[in-house]
Amino acid sequence: MLSSHKKVLWQIVFMMIMLPAFLLGHLPSSLHAQDAASFYKGKVVSFVVGFSPGGGVDVSSRLMANTMGKYGNCSVVVRNMPGAGGILGLNHVYTADPDGLTVMIAPLGLTEVAQLLKSPGVKYDCRRFNWLGRFNTEPQVLVTGNNSPYKSLDDVRKAKTVFSTGAEPTARASLAILITAEAIGLDNLKVIYGYPGSAEQILALIRGEADLYSPSLGTYLRQKKELRPLLVIERKRVADIPDVPALGELSIKKESKDLVEAFLSIWDIGLSVITTPGVPPERVRFLREILAKSLQDKELLAKADKLDMSLNPLPGDQVEKLVKNALGLSPEDLKKLDSIISVKYKK
Repeated sequence: MLSSHKKVLWQIVFMMIMLPAFLLGHLPSSLHAQDAASFYKGKVVSFVVGFSPGGGVDVSSRLMANTMGKYGNCSVVVRNMPGAGGILGLNHVYTADPDGLTVMIAPLGLTEVAQLLKSPGVKYDCRRFNWLGRFNTEPQVLVTGNNSPYKSLDDVRKAKTVFSTGAEPTARASLAILITAEAIGLDNLKVIYGYPGSAEQILALIRGEADLYSPSLGTYLRQKKELRPLLVIERKRVADIPDVPALGELSIKKESKDLVEAFLSIWDIGLSVITTPGVPPERVRFLREILAKSLQDKELLAKADKLDMSLNPLPGDQVEKLVKNALGLSPEDLKKLDSIISVKYKK
């Protein structure tokens, strides 16, 4: 048996070993925040864009990058990485070093639906991303070119065949058009895939290479001189274009109502910023804080207003709940969605 002297000695040694670890685990959150702020000071953060320059996500990313850099005391550099409708960028962020130096706007709709349908190339699980927060959510608009012969949705219905652009089947704009076509019976629709971003798709309408596209409301408003709106893909009309009917006003096929509602619920996730799985919690909190501060920045708000971009923030923890709910589509709806995307409207 150890003598009392040796017991005391061992207790002292044990405390010397364990006390630093104990204290580290019980540091005040303010000290963790200071550590995160110190880490980001002077660092370069990559803001990945899964599309080509000039589109809605690219514009939004550049708007956010400068302001986040200001509040994070770091440099935030936009890096365009187009491919597979945004999947290439998502995979990059998912597999990046978990240091919190890579962020991205998760492509709305594609992020969740591509995973649900096990689309080729998907290497991520969107439930494992760290969701930093939503900065806006806006409906899609079904548009044609100003020089198009189609003046209304009825004109589109009467056509023998109409062609829509698309990046890839689960991309945001593609999903909007496919769900709309299925909901209102546009069986004459064929989608041409392979466009890298919204800028190229709008150009295709201007040139007459395609008939339809579905940009976000903000993208439409920025390009409205070249585009004619036919339908707002939302439950109700929107104030920016009050004369344009909404999908919710139309007669939707009975068998498509659940799918339409699920699709519109996914839209509630909006454009949200993510970072890599495994980033230390204090850095995730810091990124969430600088994103929240950015969304209250007067200069950013003024620029967003000039860009016809409506902000509708939501904290990261609430966005995470929406993402988990979005993955709850029934097997029947998933099967129907897969058929719509993979077979029915493909050119």
